Amino acid sequence: MRHARPHLQTHGRSQGHSAVAGAAYRLGLRLYDERTKTWHDFRRRKLGEEIVAALTLAPEGAPDWATDPGQLWNRAEAAELRKDSQVARDYRIPVPFGLSDEQATDMATQMAQFIVDQLHTAVSLGLHRDADVDALGAVKPKEKQGYHAHIYIPTRRLEQLEQAEGDGTSKSDWGLHTKFAFLTGRRSSSDFVERLNARWAELANEFTAANELPADYTHLSYARQGLPFVPQPTLGQAVVAMERKGFFTRKGNAVRDIVVPSEIHKVANGAAMDAQHQQAVADLAREMGKLVRPNEASKPLVTPGRQAESSRDEQADGPPTAPSPLPKPPMTALAGSLVARFHAAAPAPTTPEERRLFIRVLKIAAVVERVLAALNDLAHRFRKHAEDLGRRMAAKLDTDYQLDGCRAQRASAKEKLEQWEANHRWQVVTARAFGADGIKPKAWQSLIGTFEACQRRVQTMKATLRSHQVYLDNFADDEAQLRVQQADTRQRLRAALGTMVALDQGSVEPLLSVTSGVELEWLRAHLPDMGTTMDGVPQGSEPSEAVARLRPVGRRVVGAP
Repeated sequence: MRHARPHLQTHGRSQGHSAVAGAAYRLGLRLYDERTKTWHDFRRRKLGEEIVAALTLAPEGAPDWATDPGQLWNRAEAAELRKDSQVARDYRIPVPFGLSDEQATDMATQMAQFIVDQLHTAVSLGLHRDADVDALGAVKPKEKQGYHAHIYIPTRRLEQLEQAEGDGTSKSDWGLHTKFAFLTGRRSSSDFVERLNARWAELANEFTAANELPADYTHLSYARQGLPFVPQPTLGQAVVAMERKGFFTRKGNAVRDIVVPSEIHKVANGAAMDAQHQQAVADLAREMGKLVRPNEASKPLVTPGRQAESSRDEQADGPPTAPSPLPKPPMTALAGSLVARFHAAAPAPTTPEERRLFIRVLKIAAVVERVLAALNDLAHRFRKHAEDLGRRMAAKLDTDYQLDGCRAQRASAKEKLEQWEANHRWQVVTARAFGADGIKPKAWQSLIGTFEACQRRVQTMKATLRSHQVYLDNFADDEAQLRVQQADTRQRLRAALGTMVALDQGSVEPLLSVTSGVELEWLRAHLPDMGTTMDGVPQGSEPSEAVARLRPVGRRVVGAP
């Protein structure tokens, strides 16, 4: 089984990090950074909502300030004197799916306590609830929304040192003193990180086994396990933020090229994959001398969210019976959802085969809904682009008009100056010969000043005009990028509709009946001919041929904000 693994990240001042700010973010607190004289307020990340648990742990016998985040992390900052110092380390661990808030907190606390015991220092722990959307902005299913924990670690050991006093006595002073030098390099820290990751895997397996969940977590990489898998590329905070706002990025496209075809392939070939899995389970049971009925062999495929639904389809003590129709989802919970409206309008399936097909069609409808949302967003961006372009064009025309006026004023001022100089030639020659402004007549100085002021205004207007032109050129580039994204999104819609027609041509009419306005126009414009699925693929051919086209085509670029 493939799972996310822990990650240790170093925070340093050269990267603009502050240990106080990092602790405030992870704990959802408002903390004052004494070094930078700055407040860091993250109380909007309410405890119990985004942040499930927040606490600070310290070794036994440590002073009270070691468990006070404000004092602890200000002392951690004060202990570092260099402007490029490493100020903290963030050990982020994924929490297995299926655990409750209390169980996830217990697991994260045990991991944090292990680090406290290993390093003999205080740490801050923030257990966060995962976002309900993934890095590409797609909504996660409930069973894939779990937790992750941040264990924030100082770079120094918490120690009690003896300090000599002037009267010959000594006193004990607690502080963050000895630097963890072995953690400053990748090679020197590898053994310690290995111990941390191994402990995380042990805890993950203990808690999943206690909940009767698959205890198959390991800290080993795919290469060390001998698995032919390539880790999914990481996006980074900035790219994830742009993707969730609807902007396509190069890194996001790389991940999308992996995820989207995989998910759609599962939808289009779900029946074949189920049959292969059942056959594999039956073969394994036969080799082990156990008898597993076909309806039982398929049970491991049932996810928690569909367990109750599947139990109505399959009877453990007899042959499969005709299922009851799929229950209609509560419209209050899915108000405005295209999938909910389609579910309510489509004929209810009456046989197990129709039921499986209907579930696959519903998943395609979810893809259609996301693509329609992307098209709506692009339409909004086109409108905003047109409005901004209109304002910029108006500003450029106004600047053109003002530039013409400034040029006319400059020409008039130049003409008056040249006329005065022609009428007072000897005064001009004398002033220029001595090179002194003091002997210039005031009338001449006034005319020169007026001309130079007009010249400066002309140059300013020309610079403004060039700036407007640069923006207009950028608008043209932005429009080209938007059109590339629009063409790509329309291709995705065409591919999704083609897949739906290939799976069940009768599902098209209910889908059209629950849409209206521009979305209905988009659906009709991109529906394939009912005699074929898409691009000439005959109806009834293998759906995966059409599904393959759901992979994003062409090059996506980041659109203009």
